[in-house]
Amino acid sequence: MTVAPFHRFVAAALLLPVVAQVEGCGGPAAFEVVNVSLGNTELYEYPTVGGDEEGARIASQAGHYSISEIRRDASTHFIAVYVYRPAADFVGSDRVVVEILTGSDGASAPTNIRRVAFRFDVHD
Repeated sequence: MTVAPFHRFVAAALLLPVVAQVEGCGGPAAFEVVNVSLGNTELYEYPTVGGDEEGARIASQAGHYSISEIRRDASTHFIAVYVYRPAADFVGSDRVVVEILTGSDGASAPTNIRRVAFRFDVHD
């Protein structure tokens, strides 16, 4: 089951997504850039997928965070959700890349990998 992406903030923020198609070693891979502007005390959440054979992982970790993780539990209704909160008092730019894995039949590896690069503009 694939969940349509939505973005949730504890406080208001600005999103400017850009989607591109890139050719990788194993064929085309979707690549999306999401620009996010948020205050340094705000929490950002990005739901990815929710099926049993689908998943998400951090491919490139953020550099200035107090929280930067994938959560998948009862609180997220078992949807893999990327969660980010900047480090205390941090102001500036941060970046993380999340891979969303789909297309597994349960016996084989995922056949589709979509990368989402988050570019955070963190302000007071």
